[in-house]
Amino acid sequence: MNKKEFAQELSRLKTIKSATGKKYTLIKVFNGRIEFVRENKTRHESISISELFELFTREKYINTSIAKSYISGRVQSPAVAILNELKLNSGIGISPKLNTKKQEKFIVENIKHKKYNPKMKDETKFFIAFSELIGKDYLLSKSIEKPINSSHIFLSNNYVDYNFNKELNDCYIKILTDLKSSRTFSSNSLSHHVDGIIYNHPFLKNRIVEFDEEQHFTPARMDTIKHLKEILPDNYFSKFTEICEDKNYLNDYVLKKHRIKNKIKSVPKSFIEFTKWLEQSNENSSGYICEKNSFNFLGGRIAQRAYYDCLRDTAHLSENNKNFESPLRFVKKTFEYIEKVDFNLISNEKIKEIIIEVLKKDYGISITKS
Repeated sequence: MNKKEFAQELSRLKTIKSATGKKYTLIKVFNGRIEFVRENKTRHESISISELFELFTREKYINTSIAKSYISGRVQSPAVAILNELKLNSGIGISPKLNTKKQEKFIVENIKHKKYNPKMKDETKFFIAFSELIGKDYLLSKSIEKPINSSHIFLSNNYVDYNFNKELNDCYIKILTDLKSSRTFSSNSLSHHVDGIIYNHPFLKNRIVEFDEEQHFTPARMDTIKHLKEILPDNYFSKFTEICEDKNYLNDYVLKKHRIKNKIKSVPKSFIEFTKWLEQSNENSSGYICEKNSFNFLGGRIAQRAYYDCLRDTAHLSENNKNFESPLRFVKKTFEYIEKVDFNLISNEKIKEIIIEVLKKDYGISITKS
């Protein structure tokens, strides 16, 4: 769909109602903008169609926080309402792999029963379900207002501080070479960055729990996995590699998540090859791909995230975390693949069922719903 067709679809909309009940009356599409009036207001406001089109075509899930990166002025809320209405009315912008009727039915039924909150982060939704499944007393996560700190787990940003064995230290040297790191780490704690921790569970014991969204499946992560899988059990490495090597997923989800406008023609063979492509693509630096300490180049943030993922993969092998078992990682894409809908449209009960399935299939852990 091009921008002209997009504008035509917008012109067919009349009255919009947001998920929170706010109403907007659309006046006209004219001169590259769409005009509207808010409920109980008389002043006309407008939004750039070009900005709407970019947001609509680049983002899989839309909320006001995401819209701020695209929509100028204080009109992010009506922009989100307009685009969500456009998706539901026309089906445009929804991946052909997703079941549109199933999405609409879920939204209608769950709004009535106040079980659908489009503003809730996917990570929060996951950890609510996970905590209910294993017992709320056994899970820590900032997503459920139980923050993690250095008293719960040792997680320095310098791999040397873990006192790993020689084999693992050598592995990190290879990883950091591939990630173009200067290895000038500060030893600051990363504990508060962990997605979640199972703490003192009767049989799951102590474990890091990660909910991996699109931004984790990069060429940087692919490079780190090829080294880690040589010395660690392959609980999830092969699955992650397969996702990293999916060109369509890389273009349509991973690069978009990093606000990268260009698309690759083939999956880079290495992170170094990827950074060369990134430089040649004339991408503007942003918080998603900016330089970071020890990763001083365009794409540094991507390398840093992959390195931090490695530290969480191996933290349990440090004497400082001798009471920890290997981590559990759950991929957002897995839930969406099984249900054929966006994650935010999957019910709490279904999320629990898939968690149970992943635990059994990937980790050999059997657990039942309480």
